[in-house]
Amino acid sequence: MKAILSSMLICLLPAVTMADRKLGEAATVTSVEVKGDAAPGGKITAVVKVRLDEGYHVHSNKPSEPQYIPTVVTVGTAAGARAGTISYPAGKSQKIEGLSKPLSVYEGEFEVSVPIGLTAAAKLPVTIPATLGYQACKGAQCYAPQKLKFDIKIEAKK
Repeated sequence: MKAILSSMLICLLPAVTMADRKLGEAATVTSVEVKGDAAPGGKITAVVKVRLDEGYHVHSNKPSEPQYIPTVVTVGTAAGARAGTISYPAGKSQKIEGLSKPLSVYEGEFEVSVPIGLTAAAKLPVTIPATLGYQACKGAQCYAPQKLKFDIKIEAKK
Protein backbone atom coordinates (compact mmCIF):
# COMPACT_ATOMS: atom_id res chain seq x y z
CA MET A 1 0.00 0.00 0.00
CA LYS A 2 2.85 2.41 0.88
CA ALA A 3 4.44 1.74 -2.52
CA ILE A 4 1.19 2.61 -4.32
CA LEU A 5 0.77 5.84 -2.34
CA SER A 6 4.42 6.79 -2.97
CA SER A 7 3.97 6.20 -6.71
CA MET A 8 0.81 8.33 -6.75
CA LEU A 9 2.59 11.18 -4.93
CA ILE A 10 5.52 11.10 -7.36
CA CYS A 11 3.08 11.28 -10.30
CA LEU A 12 1.31 14.25 -8.73
CA LEU A 13 4.48 16.31 -8.05
CA PRO A 14 4.54 18.02 -11.48
CA ALA A 15 0.87 18.97 -11.08
CA VAL A 16 1.52 20.42 -7.62
CA THR A 17 4.47 22.45 -8.95
CA MET A 18 2.36 23.83 -11.82
CA ALA A 19 -0.48 24.59 -9.39
CA ASP A 20 1.85 26.94 -7.48
CA ARG A 21 2.01 29.18 -10.55
CA LYS A 22 -0.76 31.68 -11.22
CA LEU A 23 -2.59 31.96 -14.53
CA GLY A 24 -0.36 33.77 -16.98
CA GLU A 25 2.91 32.86 -15.25
CA ALA A 26 3.95 30.89 -18.30
CA ALA A 27 7.62 31.83 -18.84
CA THR A 28 10.78 30.30 -17.39
CA VAL A 29 14.32 31.58 -17.93
CA THR A 30 16.00 28.21 -18.50
CA SER A 31 19.56 29.58 -18.73
CA VAL A 32 21.74 32.63 -19.22
CA GLU A 33 24.84 31.76 -21.24
CA VAL A 34 27.71 34.26 -21.29
CA LYS A 35 29.70 34.29 -24.54
CA GLY A 36 32.84 36.30 -25.25
CA ASP A 37 35.84 37.74 -23.40
CA ALA A 38 34.72 37.91 -19.76
CA ALA A 39 37.62 40.06 -18.59
CA PRO A 40 37.99 43.73 -17.62
CA GLY A 41 37.79 45.83 -20.79
CA GLY A 42 36.12 42.97 -22.68
CA LYS A 43 32.79 42.57 -24.39
CA ILE A 44 30.43 39.69 -23.81
CA THR A 45 26.95 38.68 -24.87
CA ALA A 46 24.48 37.18 -22.42
CA VAL A 47 22.12 34.82 -24.24
CA VAL A 48 18.90 34.55 -22.25
CA LYS A 49 16.99 31.35 -23.05
CA VAL A 50 13.26 31.46 -22.33
CA ARG A 51 10.75 28.61 -22.38
CA LEU A 52 6.99 29.11 -22.42
CA ASP A 53 4.59 26.57 -20.99
CA GLU A 54 2.69 24.38 -23.45
CA GLY A 55 -0.25 26.14 -25.11
CA TYR A 56 0.87 29.69 -24.26
CA HIS A 57 2.25 32.43 -26.50
CA VAL A 58 3.51 35.94 -25.72
CA HIS A 59 3.53 38.99 -27.94
CA SER A 60 6.88 39.54 -29.61
CA ASN A 61 9.10 42.49 -28.80
CA LYS A 62 7.42 44.26 -31.73
CA PRO A 63 3.73 43.38 -31.31
CA SER A 64 1.43 43.52 -34.34
CA GLU A 65 -0.76 46.18 -32.69
CA PRO A 66 0.31 49.07 -30.41
CA GLN A 67 -2.14 48.13 -27.64
CA TYR A 68 -0.49 44.71 -27.16
CA ILE A 69 2.19 44.33 -24.47
CA PRO A 70 5.64 43.54 -25.92
CA THR A 71 8.05 41.01 -24.45
CA VAL A 72 10.96 43.03 -23.03
CA VAL A 73 14.16 42.26 -21.14
CA THR A 74 15.20 45.08 -18.81
CA VAL A 75 18.78 45.04 -17.54
CA GLY A 76 19.72 46.70 -14.26
CA THR A 77 23.06 48.22 -13.38
CA ALA A 78 26.23 46.81 -11.89
CA ALA A 79 29.60 48.46 -11.30
CA GLY A 80 31.90 48.03 -14.29
CA ALA A 81 29.25 46.65 -16.69
CA ARG A 82 27.01 48.39 -19.20
CA ALA A 83 24.34 46.71 -21.33
CA GLY A 84 23.99 47.65 -24.99
CA THR A 85 21.05 47.37 -27.37
CA ILE A 86 19.20 44.11 -26.74
CA SER A 87 18.44 41.83 -29.71
CA TYR A 88 15.14 39.98 -29.89
CA PRO A 89 14.09 37.25 -32.30
CA ALA A 90 11.59 38.04 -35.03
CA GLY A 91 8.05 37.22 -34.02
CA LYS A 92 6.09 34.42 -35.67
CA SER A 93 2.93 35.58 -37.46
CA GLN A 94 0.07 33.56 -36.00
CA LYS A 95 -3.66 33.62 -36.68
CA ILE A 96 -5.62 33.38 -33.45
CA GLU A 97 -9.22 32.20 -33.45
CA GLY A 98 -11.52 35.08 -32.54
CA LEU A 99 -9.14 37.80 -33.81
CA SER A 100 -9.27 39.32 -37.29
CA LYS A 101 -5.52 39.95 -37.76
CA PRO A 102 -2.56 37.64 -37.18
CA LEU A 103 -0.37 38.37 -34.16
CA SER A 104 3.42 38.62 -33.92
CA VAL A 105 4.23 36.12 -31.15
CA TYR A 106 6.84 33.91 -29.52
CA GLU A 107 5.96 30.30 -28.64
CA GLY A 108 7.85 27.38 -27.17
CA GLU A 109 11.46 28.50 -26.70
CA PHE A 110 13.23 31.66 -27.77
CA GLU A 111 16.48 33.54 -27.05
CA VAL A 112 17.24 37.18 -26.32
CA SER A 113 20.82 38.51 -26.69
CA VAL A 114 22.15 41.17 -24.33
CA PRO A 115 25.51 42.72 -25.31
CA ILE A 116 27.49 43.89 -22.28
CA GLY A 117 30.67 45.95 -22.20
CA LEU A 118 33.00 45.63 -19.23
CA THR A 119 35.09 48.60 -18.16
CA ALA A 120 38.83 48.26 -17.61
CA ALA A 121 38.14 48.68 -13.87
CA ALA A 122 35.44 45.95 -13.75
CA LYS A 123 35.86 43.57 -10.82
CA LEU A 124 34.72 40.07 -11.72
CA PRO A 125 32.62 38.17 -10.89
CA VAL A 126 29.72 40.58 -11.33
CA THR A 127 25.99 39.93 -11.14
CA ILE A 128 23.59 42.11 -13.10
CA PRO A 129 19.90 41.99 -12.15
CA ALA A 130 17.47 41.66 -15.05
CA THR A 131 13.74 41.25 -15.64
CA LEU A 132 11.69 39.58 -18.37
CA GLY A 133 8.42 41.45 -18.85
CA TYR A 134 5.72 39.64 -20.83
CA GLN A 135 2.00 38.97 -21.18
CA ALA A 136 1.09 35.33 -21.71
CA CYS A 137 -1.96 34.34 -23.70
CA LYS A 138 -3.79 31.12 -24.57
CA GLY A 139 -5.56 31.72 -27.85
CA ALA A 140 -7.38 35.07 -27.62
CA GLN A 141 -7.41 34.93 -23.77
CA CYS A 142 -4.57 37.04 -22.32
CA TYR A 143 -3.60 37.18 -18.66
CA ALA A 144 -2.17 39.91 -16.45
CA PRO A 145 1.33 41.12 -17.45
CA GLN A 146 4.16 39.42 -15.57
CA LYS A 147 7.70 40.33 -14.51
CA LEU A 148 10.17 37.48 -14.08
CA LYS A 149 13.42 38.42 -12.31
CA PHE A 150 16.71 36.70 -13.11
CA ASP A 151 20.44 37.44 -12.90
CA ILE A 152 23.18 37.72 -15.49
CA LYS A 153 26.29 36.32 -13.75
CA ILE A 154 29.63 37.16 -15.35
CA GLU A 155 32.56 35.10 -14.10
CA ALA A 156 36.22 35.95 -14.73
CA LYS A 157 37.72 34.30 -17.80
CA LYS A 158 39.90 31.38 -16.77
